Amino acid sequence: MQGKFRVIGILDEWKKGDMPGNQMVNIVLNGHFRLNDGSVALTAQLATDSEVDYAIDQLIKELEMIRKKAKDNIKKTNKKIRDSL
Repeated sequence: MQGKFRVIGILDEWKKGDMPGNQMVNIVLNGHFRLNDGSVALTAQLATDSEVDYAIDQLIKELEMIRKKAKDNIKKTNKKIRDSL
């Protein structure tokens, strides 16, 4: 299942022989829906307290997973670069 967010690193495609550097990442939206006023919607329309709670809980859960992925990406890429030197 693909979530709302993903991690993109500037050195994700780095290979031995490339200029070494330190990995930096961005957390981006996989896709989005624009409302009539141009706003980006992160959830479906919510009409009850429980719908709001569920939607926010899901966003928090996804962001916690992305936090881990971002940290892992930085750690693994920097290790790969250091180990190649």
